[in-house]
Amino acid sequence: MSTPQESYIAARGVNACVFCPRLFWLEYVAGEFADNEHTIEGRHVHRQVDKPGGAMPAPEAESASTQQSPDHNQPDWQTRSLWLSDPALGVSAQLDVVEHQQDNTVMPVDTKKGKPDAKGELWPADRVQLTLQALLLRAHGYQVTSVAAWYFGARKRVHLELEEHHIDEALDAVSLAQSWIASPVPPAPLVDSPKCPGCSLHAICLPDEVNALRADHLAKTPTGEEDGMRRIQTPRDDALPVYVQEHGARVGLSGQCLKITPRVGSELGVQEVGFGQISQLNLMGAVQITTQALQACLRNDIAVSFFSAGGWYYGRASGTESRQVHVRIAQFAAYGNAAALAIARVLIADKIANQRVLLRRNAEQADAAYLDHELGELDTARKQAERADNAPSLLGIEGSAARRYWQIYSEMLARDEAAFAMDGRTRRPPQDPTNALLSFGYALLAKDCTLAVAACGLDPYLGMFHTAHHGRPSMALDLMEPFRPLIIDSIVLQMVRRREVKPEDFVTSGQAVAMKERARKKLLQAYERRMDELVTHPTFGYRISYRRVLYVQARLLARTLSTEIDQMPSFRTR
Repeated sequence: MSTPQESYIAARGVNACVFCPRLFWLEYVAGEFADNEHTIEGRHVHRQVDKPGGAMPAPEAESASTQQSPDHNQPDWQTRSLWLSDPALGVSAQLDVVEHQQDNTVMPVDTKKGKPDAKGELWPADRVQLTLQALLLRAHGYQVTSVAAWYFGARKRVHLELEEHHIDEALDAVSLAQSWIASPVPPAPLVDSPKCPGCSLHAICLPDEVNALRADHLAKTPTGEEDGMRRIQTPRDDALPVYVQEHGARVGLSGQCLKITPRVGSELGVQEVGFGQISQLNLMGAVQITTQALQACLRNDIAVSFFSAGGWYYGRASGTESRQVHVRIAQFAAYGNAAALAIARVLIADKIANQRVLLRRNAEQADAAYLDHELGELDTARKQAERADNAPSLLGIEGSAARRYWQIYSEMLARDEAAFAMDGRTRRPPQDPTNALLSFGYALLAKDCTLAVAACGLDPYLGMFHTAHHGRPSMALDLMEPFRPLIIDSIVLQMVRRREVKPEDFVTSGQAVAMKERARKKLLQAYERRMDELVTHPTFGYRISYRRVLYVQARLLARTLSTEIDQMPSFRTR
């Protein structure tokens, strides 16, 4: 039985499946990939064998020479980077090296960056991959009796004489990979495996986090540092967002850098930023970007977000979307039913809890009895949100809590700076400086939440709490609910209290109040400081940046929708 070409499994993929079935599913089914030092080093080690070259006679010529007495003085030949596939096997492979042997057989040699196992032998995953390469060569008429791997880390070649049980092992591995390709959900994560810390996909896989949240694993895997959860997550990323907000600035390409040229007459100088230092590019107002620079950003998986001069988020340009169609199917299936309500309850209860914490920490000048009463009402609202039995009642609970929250929030600001007092939450347009700051901050957070949910395969425009409206990223707004008070409301309050912004940093036109360039710059700086700040995850006990928290929560939200875990984990501060 033959396999359609588009259904061939790469021998490298079967290698990954033997190493870790979940890694195989994430890479070859979900289309996830991330670099780390191991993948980069591996490409460097492969740089020569990935260049096609050498000679390879047709198998008929090999057959003819086999019938004659072997000429041991016959010069060996070698070919590099050979692509082969076989419909009967259902496998394709890029063979690093194929060498001619003196007995007129050929031998595939694969290059590996690491070392052989403790016995000096091939690792099981490498053995399977090389056996599949041998079977592909046999399918094309060549005689193969042995395989080898060059382990760069040990500077050692390891040989293996092929036997029937090696072939059975390889075919079983292909069958296993085929079964996981047909699965809409990934295999369970490995448990406390030493393979996980060095895996480039650990921040996507979340092995310990998912295991801790799985119903069948909760009793076995405690959470928190004192209970033994490993710290695999990197606290923060090295790459950072770039913001360009000067009217008339131009973003171009210069080698492996973005070249940012200010407008004519500007006091700013030309700046160049390497792609390895950029996580995202944000253009505000009349900023131009060349086609070459935009293409380079997309090639390097750098999303380009566009804002109005006032901070309204227009949208983004990004590379190819996540191919996790199963996640989107689950998302659309959950919309409007009990699964959506369960997620919405967690998000809104977390938001109210975090609003209460912000007031408790910062409203120290409020009347004690009044503050205690309002905090009690917010706690009651939080409990009501946790057990709301329908979406309209949850919306009402959230709205009632918001009115209490904004009343006290406004009073706090008015005591510090009367010009920043607010008469409730106003938007489109903001009618006071505080609302202008909040609206711009929420646009920044919505942008980051949109990137987070899109990265894990979710549709940013179909939410579980926010209703679907044309052009509104409802799922991103869902994700950001618990983080509004923790990130935006908090930094706006601190900016006013520290006098980082002043009344003269705003301009009024009719009812609308807009920020001047200085206020925007100060808010951007405060926002990025907050996003880079480390916070302890309340469920897992490790410390990561707020920006990384968004991605962890987005991935766990996707895992909840796909039923890999039972409940969306909360994010509340104390």
